[in-house]
Amino acid sequence: MPAVNRSRYDIYADIVSVLQFYNEAGISQIARRANLPIDRAKGLVEFMVARGLVLKQENPKKRPNVLYLGTNRGYQYYELYKQLHHMVVEITDDELEFGIGFDMK
Repeated sequence: MPAVNRSRYDIYADIVSVLQFYNEAGISQIARRANLPIDRAKGLVEFMVARGLVLKQENPKKRPNVLYLGTNRGYQYYELYKQLHHMVVEITDDELEFGIGFDMK
């Protein structure tokens, strides 16, 4: 199966979907479930925290020490992402079915 390149928006959606499924997760679990290296997952999740898509919760008495939770804004992003993704896939399928192409000249 060929490798699929994901955009950053696809990855953000994957991260939010992990948090929606598990309610809260440590960085290792997010990285594993979103199919990312841990260092890249850390950077992306921190970016999402800064934008209000993910909430960071310190937990010094348990492991993992830091848990991440989805926010309403993050879940709204995920829902909009799914709708847009569905629309783009429909357009692409129609193009293939009817032989329609978009010339960008």
